Amino acid sequence: MKTSSSLNLFSIYSRKDLQGLFKITDSTINNGIFQPKDHSSVWLFVTKHKTSDRTDYKDDFDGQILNYEGQLKGRTDEKIINHSKEGNEILVFYRERKNEYPNYAFKYLGRFRYISHSGYQPRKFSLQAIDILSEDTEEIEMVKEEFTEEEFIEGEEKTSIQTYYERNPNLRAEALKYHGTKCIACSFDFSEKYGEHGEGFIEIHHLYPLSSYKGKEIVNPKIDLVPLCSNCHRMVHRKKLLTIKELKNIINKNKI
Repeated sequence: MKTSSSLNLFSIYSRKDLQGLFKITDSTINNGIFQPKDHSSVWLFVTKHKTSDRTDYKDDFDGQILNYEGQLKGRTDEKIINHSKEGNEILVFYRERKNEYPNYAFKYLGRFRYISHSGYQPRKFSLQAIDILSEDTEEIEMVKEEFTEEEFIEGEEKTSIQTYYERNPNLRAEALKYHGTKCIACSFDFSEKYGEHGEGFIEIHHLYPLSSYKGKEIVNPKIDLVPLCSNCHRMVHRKKLLTIKELKNIINKNKI
């Protein structure tokens, strides 16, 4: 069983929540690295700023890459290094501080994959997010409307009022389940080109821009979202918004 199918991206889970959800009685869930019995999932519980009674591992997440230190004795490091070979997924539960969320909970950041490691006792790992949007498709898309900015001035500070359209990050995961990770316009596949390094990577395009929505609207990941490679995603938004059909016509017209 792979745990990711039962969890919601960016939801908040305490260890107690996870114990109840998956009927876990193993007390080692309190460790930083944990693999539930009969699960093909390795869970990482990461707290960036540790309390004084904890080992001061240097862990940090920049939105795509998790820099993570394994345990001092390295007993569970192989679970991370060999996760793909052994058919296991790595799931990350992250918080800035112990008391950031109620009941000492964590934010679920989805699946990650091993990139590299260095050193020993502890090993320093680099892990890449799979489910989280890339820089080109952030969780929050900021759109500046055509109106005169109102400014509130206090000393030298200025605050500009802008409009934000919130994305539902779970839609990306659902779109990938339905469409896969191959570009719908040019058929580019990151994993075919870059191997394991490109596995699971693709950008998700909204066929109808969020800025056109009038308040909350239902989005169907099967018909409203499509996967595009980085080049096609740039081109579909350049100058004027193209339909996928228009983009495909351009690609076919310019094939050598």
